[in-house]
Amino acid sequence: MIIEVVYILSMILGGAALIHVAGARGLGVPILGAVAGLALYLCIGAVQVLTPITSSPVLTMSLTVGVPSALWLWRRSQGADLPIRPLWAGIIVAGVVAAVAFFRAMPQVAWSNDSLQYLLNGSLIASNNITIASTSLLPKRLIGVPELHAVANLGGEYYIQSITPLISVLVLALLGWMLWESLSPRLSKRALLLLIGGGLLFLISMNRFVFHAFYLNGHLLFALFMLVVVGGGWMLVSTDAVNRAALVTAMTLAVGALVFVRAESSILIVLMLLPIIVDGSVSRIHKSILLAVLGVATIAWQSFMAAIYLAQGLSIAFEIWGLLAFGVAILAVIPLLRWNALMKRGRLLLVLAEVGLWLALAVLALREPQILKESLTATFENAILGAGSWGFSLIFMIALLVLASFIAVPNRVNLRFPLTSFIPLGFLLAYLRDAAYRVGDGDSLNRMWIQLIAVALFYVLLAIGLGTSRRRSAPAVQAPASAPVDTQQI
Repeated sequence: MIIEVVYILSMILGGAALIHVAGARGLGVPILGAVAGLALYLCIGAVQVLTPITSSPVLTMSLTVGVPSALWLWRRSQGADLPIRPLWAGIIVAGVVAAVAFFRAMPQVAWSNDSLQYLLNGSLIASNNITIASTSLLPKRLIGVPELHAVANLGGEYYIQSITPLISVLVLALLGWMLWESLSPRLSKRALLLLIGGGLLFLISMNRFVFHAFYLNGHLLFALFMLVVVGGGWMLVSTDAVNRAALVTAMTLAVGALVFVRAESSILIVLMLLPIIVDGSVSRIHKSILLAVLGVATIAWQSFMAAIYLAQGLSIAFEIWGLLAFGVAILAVIPLLRWNALMKRGRLLLVLAEVGLWLALAVLALREPQILKESLTATFENAILGAGSWGFSLIFMIALLVLASFIAVPNRVNLRFPLTSFIPLGFLLAYLRDAAYRVGDGDSLNRMWIQLIAVALFYVLLAIGLGTSRRRSAPAVQAPASAPVDTQQI
């Protein structure tokens, strides 16, 4: 238990120190800081795996808490306004100890064969032997989720019992905080608390959310980081309530960490970032940082994978070459950010990107219609008829999204595009893996829907809040001075 407590606190303290230095204040320090610390831990662990440095979790924890804390102390010695809140620090420490003790006392866990493969990679990371992992493990399971559980091996255990439930709690906390910061200028505290409380209760009432809160997999971890990137991107262009440097810091770390969570992450991240990249109100420096981290992380991981294949005397898989080229293409986009004429056609670029995904799906469906037919049938049974264990929650969420589309939300394309563009991409992935989706709650696409739920709910609750305040004739949400409101409605 002591190792688990130290592990969780190292991420919270390191992330909070970094976000505090970046400019976050109030509840943004512990909440956004916890997300940043989790992402920082995964990024540092990835650097350890990809370089000759030992991949020991002890070093990962030490660097995660040590580097940001040293930066915080240095900035404070230079006169930066970085107050210490002993009461809040004590509450957080006590809360972590209580949470770890609670989840260890009631070891509820859901697992599958995928879970066992994640834990196997985790044990190899802990023993500094990840390079001997088979090519059937690394390309599919990567190192993000294994890193989360590698530290358990220090205490003779296989997985960290509290980390996945705590990630689900962090999803709820982050969603509530982002809604509060975005809508507090519009709604009374009572109305806002009712809206946020109702939304969070809806989320935790979902069978699949509760399942993933205890499932040894990376779907809720992906959902958390996606909420940071997409929701943070919306806040970046729509409100001044949160310090921009703090938001970009958390978003950047989340982008870097996501690359190592799922095999298709790099493609999905591009869909998350594209509305920000084509938005003229976002600093070119911020765009460049996000793209640089994504490109470098993608190239680094695919290069590592290529080295593993060659070391084992195997031919490098086609998808590795493809994603390696994809990473290079991402870096090649950075110089184009100076091209103002291209940025002025942001709306057109988003339309072309989404149409391109649908056209690609149509072409593949014409060549091999059976995969799409079986995938659509399975998805209908899983999402609508109940085979995927969603109940009516997914149908209800879709209905809410349709209604939300009729409410004018500033810069709503930042929230809408990653959701709608995932639909064709999700079915394209079936062709990339050369197998149709199947009926059952263990189906890959059925599990991936949970990755979108937090962002979808953020969009819906924003629309409800904005619609409610408009009826009350409240002043409009103030976008940053440089960001024209609702200039990219699609």
